[in-house]
Amino acid sequence: MDTPIPLPLAVLTAVFFLYFRWRRLSTQPLPPGPRGLPVIGSLWDIVTDKDDKPRHLKYLDLGKNVCGDHLVVLNSAKATDELLEKRSINYSDRPVMRYSDKWKAHRRIFNQYFKQQAVVSYYPVHRKGVLVFLNKILNNPESLNAHARDYAGAMILQITYGITSEEEKAYFVQVADLANQSFIAGVNHGSFMVDYFPFLKHIPYRFFVIDLQVAWFPGAGFKQKAAVWAKHVSDMNHNPWRLLKSSMANGTAMPSVATNGLERLNSDQEEMEPFIQHVCAVAYGAGADTTVALLLASLLALVRNPEVQTRAQAEIDEVVGSSRLPDFQDRDKLPYIDAILKETQRLYPALPLSIDHCSMDDDIYEGYFIPKGTTVIGNAWAILHDEKTYPEPMKFKPERFLKEEGKSTPPDSALYAFGFGRRICPGRFLALDAAWLMVACVLSVFDINKTFDAEGNEIEVVFEHSPGAINLKKAKKGLGSPANFGLMSNSSEIPGLIENVPGGLAILT
Repeated sequence: MDTPIPLPLAVLTAVFFLYFRWRRLSTQPLPPGPRGLPVIGSLWDIVTDKDDKPRHLKYLDLGKNVCGDHLVVLNSAKATDELLEKRSINYSDRPVMRYSDKWKAHRRIFNQYFKQQAVVSYYPVHRKGVLVFLNKILNNPESLNAHARDYAGAMILQITYGITSEEEKAYFVQVADLANQSFIAGVNHGSFMVDYFPFLKHIPYRFFVIDLQVAWFPGAGFKQKAAVWAKHVSDMNHNPWRLLKSSMANGTAMPSVATNGLERLNSDQEEMEPFIQHVCAVAYGAGADTTVALLLASLLALVRNPEVQTRAQAEIDEVVGSSRLPDFQDRDKLPYIDAILKETQRLYPALPLSIDHCSMDDDIYEGYFIPKGTTVIGNAWAILHDEKTYPEPMKFKPERFLKEEGKSTPPDSALYAFGFGRRICPGRFLALDAAWLMVACVLSVFDINKTFDAEGNEIEVVFEHSPGAINLKKAKKGLGSPANFGLMSNSSEIPGLIENVPGGLAILT
């Protein structure tokens, strides 16, 4: 009996044909984009890396039509404001996360604990965490990346679950790292073929041909990765929650978002527990990575721009002095530190492409037809590098954000670096607080310098683009040896924060 080997390919081709015939056409033109190939559209341009460009640079070609799957990229502040902000009611869906009553319930809980007024209560956690971070740098500067990740992870774990044990924090930071691999790899629409051909989710990723050899079905290999990622995501969602419930049962739980949320429930609201659990898991997973991206990018920008570092240290010396570390009460008096963070987000946004939105109904924008179900992406990198808004966009110039009489400042980079509309990152205030205190305190006690090779020559810091959604900026070389940090104190310990800083954790409700 002869079984034709190309049968799966023939079936796939037939399905493609029927799929495209089914797609709805409109008399209105689609948004402009590069001319695609027959059948596959612009798919080849997106999935190939012939020029090794990151996706946010490829998407400077405004719109793409990929295999009949409409994908619109917004490269201007005007377009993102018109669609994702002013018409947010139509663009608050995501391709795989609908704008539903369930999502709104999650969002309400999240905002309760992470809105701007609420995150003030987490200042004690930041203060203690930054002291640990500074002493780790002092004792082991080679592991800067790991220290930054530990700082961000430990902070969010204590806030969400009340976890304070160093051993437990180290374990759960690693769990989040593994789980976030799936987010980084697949959050942007088009990362896998299944985004363009949803029927692939129903096809096994492997099958047996006549000689019993395993073969891979074209385009379905994502399932192999998903099987691994699913376990990591499950661990991130359930393991810290089980620890929390156990500690609450034996009376050892520390105050946290989770304990506060659960204590507020009554017998009629038991169905809300999964919502609180999910909110904590999202904060724990997403909060760690975005905060680390901002922390590392800030430090690397400072080492590459020593004149910025010098100016910032002079401001800190004038306002704070040398007897203590900067604190949040000094923030209004240290505008240059804020400007450094704004410029870091502008030049090196953690999310160069915002997480995908999806149109809930047909729409017309400037004469172009946007069909229902179109994936719409705000290109934060393009907006934040628009030379009309931010002159000399490739230069690191924090002073552009300083307010001066008779001078207008450009839009705050935080308006675009954390997403858009009703889907904007709800944890942005917490991330900015963590980054501000860390940068201010590092500058108050360390000189951040380039390192030297065996011949005594200065090694240039080289930035490496990390693929995926989170744009983690790290040094390939030039940063990470003991010579990089010159301690501005003779003490073997980092000087403490302001006396009588209140401890514990308060939850604003």
